[in-house]
Order: sequence, then C-alpha cells, then structure tokens
Amino acid sequence: MKNPTMTLVRTDKFHPTQLKVFFTMITLYTFYFASNYNLGPATKYIQDDFNLSNSEFGVLFTIFTVGFGLGQFAAGFLGDRYNPKLLMFLGAIGSTIANFCFGLSNSMTAFSFFWAINAVSLAMGWSPGCSILFKWIPERRWGLFMGLFDAFAFLGGIIVYPIAGFAITYLSWRYAFFIPPLMLSVWTVVFFFVVKSTPEEAGLRVEWKKQDEKTETVTLKDYAKILKNPVMNLICVVAICSQFVRWGLVNWIIKILTESTQLGGFGISLVVAAAIASAMHWGGAFFSIGMGFISDTVFRGSRWQTVAIGFLVSCISLIIVFFCGQQIIALKGGIIFLTVLLFLAGGCIQGVQAPIFNLPGDILGSRLGGTGVGVVNGWSYIGASFAGGTLGFMMDNFSLTSGLLLMAGISLLGSITITIVRK
Repeated sequence: MKNPTMTLVRTDKFHPTQLKVFFTMITLYTFYFASNYNLGPATKYIQDDFNLSNSEFGVLFTIFTVGFGLGQFAAGFLGDRYNPKLLMFLGAIGSTIANFCFGLSNSMTAFSFFWAINAVSLAMGWSPGCSILFKWIPERRWGLFMGLFDAFAFLGGIIVYPIAGFAITYLSWRYAFFIPPLMLSVWTVVFFFVVKSTPEEAGLRVEWKKQDEKTETVTLKDYAKILKNPVMNLICVVAICSQFVRWGLVNWIIKILTESTQLGGFGISLVVAAAIASAMHWGGAFFSIGMGFISDTVFRGSRWQTVAIGFLVSCISLIIVFFCGQQIIALKGGIIFLTVLLFLAGGCIQGVQAPIFNLPGDILGSRLGGTGVGVVNGWSYIGASFAGGTLGFMMDNFSLTSGLLLMAGISLLGSITITIVRK
C-alpha cells in the first residue's frame, strides 16, 4: 500500500533525487567498463612480453565473456530478489582488486584467474543497474534512459583507450590495470552513499506504479518461466549476435590496426589506433541514446525496427573495411574515413543494445525486468565467448582482417532474427 506521506514522483516531471540516483548509478557503470576495456590496448604488449599467439591470448577474451555471461544469469535474478545496489557495490570492489592483481601478474595462469574474477565481478553491474532503472523511471521513458545507461557504458571505452594508450606508451602495460580501477574505487564510495535500489527506500513513491502491480518476491518459478518464453529466447539470439560483433571489435580492432602491413594489419601507431578505436565507443554512446529515443518516439515503444537498422549499418561498414581498408588508409584523409566507418560499425552494433535490453522490461514488466535482462545478457555473453578464440583462430590461419567478414555476417543474422521477434 502506498504511503500518502511519502513524496510523489510524477510521470511527467523529474524529481532531483530520481535523476541523482540514476546518473550516479550509470556513472559507476562507466568505470565498470573502463576496468574491462583496458585489456584491448594492452594486448600486443602482453603478447610480446610473454610470447603469446593470438589464439593463446584469445583465451583471455573467452574467459571474460564466459565468466561475465555466467555471472549475468545470477546477477539479474539476485538483483530483483534481494538488493541491486548491493550487487553493484560488491562487483565494483571485486573488479578493483582483480585488475590490480592482473597488472601484477607474470603468467598466463595468473592472467586467466584474475580476469575470470574481474568478469564475474563486472557481471554484477548491468542487470542490477537495469533493475534500478526499471523501478526509478516510468515505462514510457525506458528507451531514452536505457540509451543513456548504455551510452555511459561506452564512455568507459572512450575514457580508458587514451588513458591506457598513454600509460602503456610512457609507463608500462601494467599501468593500464592500475589507473582505471583506481577511478572505479573512488566512484564506488560516491555510489554507496547516493544510490537507493527503489524510490521507496529514498522516501518517495511513484505515480506510475499500478495499484494491482505484483510486489511479491521473485522466485525460481519466475526464473524458469522466463527461460521457457519463446520470444525471450529469440531476443537472446539477437543479443548473442550483437555481443559477438561488439566484443570481436573491442578485443581485436587495435591489434588489426597496429600490426604491420607485412603481417596483414594496417600499420597504424598505437596512439592513433587507440583514438580510432575510441570512435566505436563514441558511436556506441551516440547511437544508444538515439536508438533508445527513436524507439520511444518514432516507433512508439516498438524496438525491433531500430535494432534491424543498426545491425545492417554495422554489417555494411564492416564489409567496406574488410575489402577496402588498406586502400582507404592510403588516401589523403583516409584515417578520418576509417574512423567514420568504425564509428558506424562499432557504434551501431553497440547502440542496438539499448532497444534490445528494453525488451525484457517491455515483455516482463518492472518486477522481472532485471531478471529478464540477466538471462538475455547471460546467453549473449556465452555466445560471444566464441568471439575471442574463433576470431583469434581465423587471424592466425587466414588473414588478420578475416574476422571482420565473419562479424559482418553475424550482424546480418541479427538483423534477420529481430524481424521475426517484431516487438
């Protein structure tokens, strides 16, 4: 029952506490991702120091996606059942410790162990964060605010690429695993004191909450129903396509850009390559907000159209880079053209996640929305776990850029699948 003495948060207006909680939460997630994207810029240098092939090093990418995916299955459910704020706080602490230990390590075994801990820790961020969003924001604004949430995640890449590139160039690759978690730990303290899991915990009540809305505890029966939902299963396939391409680009694009032309790369310096690669995350931030807003307004809460368009743009851009990348770089202003292509390819494949992760909330409601996001994201990362090893194998046995063509094909598959969902 609603307490009439509590301050009312209206549907058509924003309350200062509502915005403060939301933006503090998504800023924490920015630093979450800064403590994950740091591996990409350091890849070549760790490989050189420890004589690791692409296939061997690709195991780290696979470990992360598997660990992150498995963690998602539990994080969404636990966030809805217990306390999403607590999970995000514990995840930040775990990631900070894991990053520092990774930076101090000297063997593939140690790298694998601590990167797995980092993966499970960071899994405590997205689904519980979505649970907080679904409870604090009215449904008709979910698209825009999910876009903002997603955009702040990509800001982690925008921040960490130049920081990691500078640290590696002038200090050591190890500092790429010291500086980002330090930023994460500082904001974790702010998050702990500002964020509440629900408006009620902050002494507020929301206008949009339905009188007959279920408030009982989320159970394993609820979880089982979500796993059996055929529409949710198709959404999982779409999310797998998105995450495979996304992490394929995040993990390998700097390697492709910086490797010598004799070995099939583009021969670009690390600093320039880091700037080019960061365009993917600028694009992710831009397209996340744009696609979320368009799905709310132009398509009136229908998500599939924006997802299909995003997949197709990414597909076409990757095909152009694969077939014409070397020629583009040779042109006057070619670096800018290549940056634009990666802005579109990486930006759109990351931007589609805003409407994709609104779908569990649209279908299941705010009570089970976080659990649904966890299931979708869990399967998506299990599928994406094949990106690290598969793309590394292709790069070792075919050409360094061969993975770009595979990612283009998977983008096309995602576009086709979402047209079946039509939600």
